[in-house]
Amino acid sequence: MVRAALAEHGDSGVTPRHTLFHFHGDDEGLGELNEVARRAGYITRGDAESLVLETTMPVDPASFAPVSSMMQSWAAAFQLDYDGWECAVVTN
Repeated sequence: MVRAALAEHGDSGVTPRHTLFHFHGDDEGLGELNEVARRAGYITRGDAESLVLETTMPVDPASFAPVSSMMQSWAAAFQLDYDGWECAVVTN
């Protein structure tokens, strides 16, 4: 749905932009993900029930696919719910 909304605004996703990834779950799993994500270069913020990972990246299908897979893998590894992603619309 995010990519469809970008396309509606003429955004191909190739320009890097601020991107957020949302996770929900227990404090232990979120804490473990927080450490792994920070070591991987993400900015993190959250509380005992949720964690947001922030980065700047392109979101076109080819660039985004491996990151999306990694987010889903992290959610499974730490027994969290991956609640999706969001980003700004960028048009040239």
